[in-house]
Amino acid sequence: MGSATPIPETPIQVVHQAFSSIDQLAEANAAWDLDWRQLDCGRLKAEILRAASGTAIFECVAFNRRFAQRGSSPSGRLTLGLIEKSVGEIGWCRKSVSTDDLLVFSPGGDNECVSRPGFRGNLVSYSEERLEKIAEDLVLSVNLGAYREGGIALKIDPDEADDLRRRLRRLERAVTRCSEDTFERRRIRLELEHEIPVQLLHLIATDPPEICGRIDGFKMRAAQRARDYIETHAADAPAIQVVCRAAGVSWRALNYAFREVFGVTPKQYLQATRLDGVRRELHRRGPAAIITDVANMWGFWHMGRFAADYRRQFGELPSQTLRHSHPHGRR
Repeated sequence: MGSATPIPETPIQVVHQAFSSIDQLAEANAAWDLDWRQLDCGRLKAEILRAASGTAIFECVAFNRRFAQRGSSPSGRLTLGLIEKSVGEIGWCRKSVSTDDLLVFSPGGDNECVSRPGFRGNLVSYSEERLEKIAEDLVLSVNLGAYREGGIALKIDPDEADDLRRRLRRLERAVTRCSEDTFERRRIRLELEHEIPVQLLHLIATDPPEICGRIDGFKMRAAQRARDYIETHAADAPAIQVVCRAAGVSWRALNYAFREVFGVTPKQYLQATRLDGVRRELHRRGPAAIITDVANMWGFWHMGRFAADYRRQFGELPSQTLRHSHPHGRR
């Protein structure tokens, strides 16, 4: 695909971690300012594999639960992602995107994603300066400014998407078995800092790829109005009829909209938000927290039913959450 100016030798830092708590996952990925909300029930199993150098970051992320995520990607970088074939479609920044769509993340906080259970995807992140230099050396016409704000999904040729996915899988395997071997680390560095960005730049060069269409506007606006109301008033445990009035739609219309946008009903989203609020407060207060007080803060008054709902949602009892928490933790 051409050649680009060599870059100074930089060490490759490799991290491979597994998580059973979304708080641990968020802390380990602190470069991303993301709010995570688990929408379905069950214990979390998540994994991050990361390789980072001076100018590039590669991440493979996998988790078994359905999540709604909102927030920003690492600042000062262009971050792009591709999901695995087995994942199917996901909700992405008010769009429904597929495995052949290249996701462009926003460092400004406008990223929204609703992922299915069994999610698996790869991310690469580069400084814009480095990408511009590679494009210049390859004599490629690339308007990186068009992608600077992120939050978009680009339609790329399915064969090219598969080729990029295979390359990312090879990199994932190489990073997984990576040792202190100098040759192996140099090979990973070459792939990450040169070959992958060259392929990405060819995908978006000259003729900008088609941008994916949005989910039906009426459904999206209704779901977002309801979600915003739920997140503001979750501690009051509002009735769904109240949420419908705030969204300005009927129960049936809101139910359809929520299922399409978030994959759950408004009632399930409200329940998940309240339980998530309890979990975060328990982590924030630490072992000294009184579970009953925290549950009451979020509108749970029947402790037996609350404990059962909490265990169904997170795969553990509130008391077990407390044992693994620490005061003043991540919100």
